[in-house]
Amino acid sequence: MRVLLISPFSPAARHEHAAADTIVQLAPRLARQVELFVYSPQNERADEGQAMGYTALVPQAAHTPSVRDRLGASPAWLRQAWPHAATDEVLDLVGKLRPAVVHAEYLQSAEVVAGCRNTVLTLHDITENVMAESYRNSSGVERAYRYAELVRTRRFERAAMRQAGVLMTLSAADQAVAAQYNPQTMLIRPGIDIGPVSWTAPPAGQPPRLVFAGAMWRRANVLAAQLLADQVMPLVWQKFPAAELRIVGARPADEVLAMGERDRRVVVTGAVPDLRDEMLASHAVVVPSVVGGGVLMKVVHAMALGCPVVTTPGPARSVDADDSMLFEGSTPEELAAAITAAVHDPELAAARGRNARQHIDRTFRWDDTVRAYLDAYAIASNR
Repeated sequence: MRVLLISPFSPAARHEHAAADTIVQLAPRLARQVELFVYSPQNERADEGQAMGYTALVPQAAHTPSVRDRLGASPAWLRQAWPHAATDEVLDLVGKLRPAVVHAEYLQSAEVVAGCRNTVLTLHDITENVMAESYRNSSGVERAYRYAELVRTRRFERAAMRQAGVLMTLSAADQAVAAQYNPQTMLIRPGIDIGPVSWTAPPAGQPPRLVFAGAMWRRANVLAAQLLADQVMPLVWQKFPAAELRIVGARPADEVLAMGERDRRVVVTGAVPDLRDEMLASHAVVVPSVVGGGVLMKVVHAMALGCPVVTTPGPARSVDADDSMLFEGSTPEELAAAITAAVHDPELAAARGRNARQHIDRTFRWDDTVRAYLDAYAIASNR
C-alpha cells in the first residue's frame, strides 16, 4: 500500500518537543509496513529518509509567516508550521503519486484533508479545548487575541474532523469529543520503548528534588511552571524548606528565567543531554497541566521510568492512570499535598512508580500503535 504521510514536523529533524517521541519514532515503523512517502515543510534533502525506509519529499516553496497570517481567517498558529504553499504542493503530489491513503499527522496539516478523499487525520489534542484554556488564562490586550484564535481554531478544527475519512486521537477523552463530529473515530496510543533502567529513591537525607520538564518556550509549559513556582512550591517549602524545583527544557522563556532569579531553590537548567537522567535523579516528577492538551508525553516518559509522578486530573485520565500509579491534585494545595506524600513515603512512591511503569508497558506499545494505523489505512483506502 502506498501512503503519503504529511506532517509539519520532519521525521529526520531534531525536535525539542513531543515530535521527537511521535513522528520521529512513527515514520520508520510505518515504512516497514507500507510504501511510505513523507512530505514536511521541514524536509531538507531527498535522501534524508533512506536510512529510515521512507521517501522524503522536499518542499519547493518557502514561506515566512507574516502579519497577514495572524489576521486572516485561519488560526495564526497554523501558518507558523504549515504555509499556504504546502497545501498546494501536497495536493499536486497526491495527483502524481496517487497514494491509497493520505495520512495527515497533526492538525496543522489538516488543510489538505478537504481536498482529498482517502484520508487519515491524527489529532494530538483537541486544540479548541487548549485554546479555550489559553483564553481563560489570558488578560489585557492578549485576551482579545486569544479569543480570536479560539474562534478561528474552533471553525478550522471542527471542519477538519468532519472531513477526515478516519479520525485518530491519542486519548479516550479526545476520542469522545472527536466522535461527535466524525463517527469513524479511532483511539491510537502513542508507543514508547520501556528501557532497562528504572527509578530508585534518592539517598535518605537528601533535600527533595522535584523536576518539571517540557519545551520551555511554549506557553502551556510556561503557565505550568508559573503555577509550580508561584503557588505550589511556597506550600511545599513550608514542610521542606530546602526542596528544589528543577525546570528542565530547551529555550526557557524570559518568564521562566525570572523564576530562577527570584529564588535560588528554583533551578532553570535549559536543555540537558538526557531528560531521563533528570527524572531518575528526582524525588518526584511534577507535571501539572494548566491548558490541557491530549497525552502529555512527559507524563508517559516519567511513568515508563517508574518515577513517582505528580500531575493534574487531565493528564492522568489521558493515560488511563489512577491513584495506584500517580499522585494527583487539582489545586495548588492538593498538588503540594501530593508532592509531600511522594517525598515523605519513598516506599509508596516506589510502589506507584512500579505500577505506572507496568501500565505503560502494557498500554503504550509500538506494535499496537502501528497496527492501529494499518487498520485506519484499510478503512480509509476503501472509501
